[in-house]
Amino acid sequence: MAQAVLAGIRVVDLSEQVPGPYATRLLAGMGADVIKVERPDYGDRLRHRPVMFAAENRGKRDLSIDLKSPEGRKALLRLVASADVLVEGFRPGVMERLGLGFETLTEINPQLIYVSISGYGATGPYRDLPGHDFQYLAYTGAIPAPQAYYAADYVPTTLPVADMGTSVYSVLAVVLALLEKQRDPDAFTACHLDIGMADCTLALMEPRIAEALSEPSTSAALVRPGYGVYLTADGRYVSIGALEDHFWQRLVRALGLDQFEGEEFAIYQDRRRLMDRIDKPLRERVSEFTRDALMELLVRHDVPVAPVNDLHEAARDPHFRARGMVYDTPDDEHPRIAEWPTALDRFADRSRLTPTPVLGRHSREVLAEHGLGNAEIDALIASGVVRQADTTPDH
Repeated sequence: MAQAVLAGIRVVDLSEQVPGPYATRLLAGMGADVIKVERPDYGDRLRHRPVMFAAENRGKRDLSIDLKSPEGRKALLRLVASADVLVEGFRPGVMERLGLGFETLTEINPQLIYVSISGYGATGPYRDLPGHDFQYLAYTGAIPAPQAYYAADYVPTTLPVADMGTSVYSVLAVVLALLEKQRDPDAFTACHLDIGMADCTLALMEPRIAEALSEPSTSAALVRPGYGVYLTADGRYVSIGALEDHFWQRLVRALGLDQFEGEEFAIYQDRRRLMDRIDKPLRERVSEFTRDALMELLVRHDVPVAPVNDLHEAARDPHFRARGMVYDTPDDEHPRIAEWPTALDRFADRSRLTPTPVLGRHSREVLAEHGLGNAEIDALIASGVVRQADTTPDH
């Protein structure tokens, strides 16, 4: 295996659920040594969804320790002293109450990259509010309110955009901070990366919101003739994206909608004003085809079209198989979805993503690496401050 781009980088990961763990899994794939720190009682709350937990936590070592105890905090400080990055996903103020805030930890490690991931960030009037991916999407306009009708249709997304977008932005921030440190190690000082999930989602929404602000309302901005989700004769759906004028011309010719071929409908902005005349006949014509027949017809006419796949269909798609985005492993009953887009294969290697550890699998190993003797570790385990896993196989 080639030298990993993040070989030698140590990450202490205190995060739970998806955004932080997904980010640190990406870092692990790039070669970082990620130590996942979990509470001894039940660990990361995502463990109650074991398949998802396993997907987001491969390639890490697991230390189970009680951060509310003085002994647990003291042991964690040993890890922090030699870490490059710390990632935490608590609400603002929790780390300070635990005695593990930025100021405290950077006294121990003056070059620490301290990453805080929270719903709305560490400042602002919403900083203390709870939330999940769907709330941040709704808050930033990514989930439009149901309307009587417009071409985009109302389809709540199954893609956790806020979660995953936050993960990607977090990885970018960490890599940029590491690059800054590499360029001038002596001058580099600790930095606090305050990552709000709502901020990340709003940044992803920038092109859409910028366009909408030029319209009188959101509904007006979402009027896009020839663009949306359409029902077919067999009760299935396709998405069509004939926004550009040349795609529109191909769409109406393929469907035999001669009434929409004239100059009146040639320009996109004109078509938007004629939405009331376009949408119903287009939907009625689409509904005369089965999904597969419509797909074959529109692909042949080079019209942007895709089936509205369910989650099982996406995992069986031959294109993703050919790209390596879906692959099989000897130990898994079901196929795996690739951990990153194909372009990152140059920098990350899935062979580094060892099986997801059971809770406390590496507690003794990690603490011993950071200077604790066997007697000290035994005492921490006996007191319940540290949990050391038995020989249960990793996932």
